[in-house]
Amino acid sequence: MSTEGPNSSYEKWDLMEGMELEKEEQRKGPKEVLFSLPCPAERAIGLLYLLLALTLVLFTALTIVNLRRVSSAWAALEEAQMRTKSIHAAAWHNLSEVQQALDLQLSNHLQALSSQLLNVSQEMEKLQREAAQGREEGGKELEDRIRALEDQDLLKPLLQQLEEMRQEQNRSLVSLEAALEAVHNLSGILCTRCPPGWLQFARTCYYFSTTTKPWLQAKDFCAELGAHLVVVESEQENKFLANQVMQNRVFWLGLADTHQEGHWQWLGGASLSLSFWDRGEPNNAGQQGEDCATLLSSGFWNDVSCASSAAWVCERAC
Repeated sequence: MSTEGPNSSYEKWDLMEGMELEKEEQRKGPKEVLFSLPCPAERAIGLLYLLLALTLVLFTALTIVNLRRVSSAWAALEEAQMRTKSIHAAAWHNLSEVQQALDLQLSNHLQALSSQLLNVSQEMEKLQREAAQGREEGGKELEDRIRALEDQDLLKPLLQQLEEMRQEQNRSLVSLEAALEAVHNLSGILCTRCPPGWLQFARTCYYFSTTTKPWLQAKDFCAELGAHLVVVESEQENKFLANQVMQNRVFWLGLADTHQEGHWQWLGGASLSLSFWDRGEPNNAGQQGEDCATLLSSGFWNDVSCASSAAWVCERAC
């Protein structure tokens, strides 16, 4: 006879039902896990979004770094430009001072040389007079000796010595005349009358301004100094002028076509026969036109408005 009661039967039933549920859950479990994993397309899209985000962050960082570098380079460039401007200004000031000192020193040397040349010329003339006088006196003395020695055997050697003395005297006179001519030519070449602050080329004095004025005011300034705006008459003179012009500066010339457009004339009315216009110039640009000529540091010329402000060059004879 079985001792198990109704409760025991219910317990067995519950146990079997629980075991069935666990087996069913175990069978369903892997399927639910498989269904919960993302598909490959979604994974690729996620990776793509991640790469785009990283790229954006990297691009932003590089942009910020480049902007900082550009800002630093721009600041360095502005500082370099300011230094360059200050260096140019200091160099121009120093050059002006050195030029004035050299002009003063050269003027003193030329005055001393002129005085020495005058003394040498006077001494040469004195020697020439003494040589002429000595030749006359020596000639008389030799003639007296010749007459006294006509009947002696020493006459021939004395005549030979006399001839040699005359030849030596002639050579001395020729050398003396050549030296006097050289002194005269040297005094004619040197220009000793340029005022302090002016430069000398050939036999002409030039003044290069350090300030700027319109063309007409520059013309009047030169006239007050007994000079005129520079008139270029040769290629050598144009090169000399260009060598005195610093970069980024222009100087007025005494050349304009204010009376008739296209008909350029020097001050005094002389027509333009020798020119050094820059390429494409003169072009008479602008509404008001360009009727006055300037000299560039390159040695070429340019036409600009006469009302513009520029430095200028005055010219006068020694």
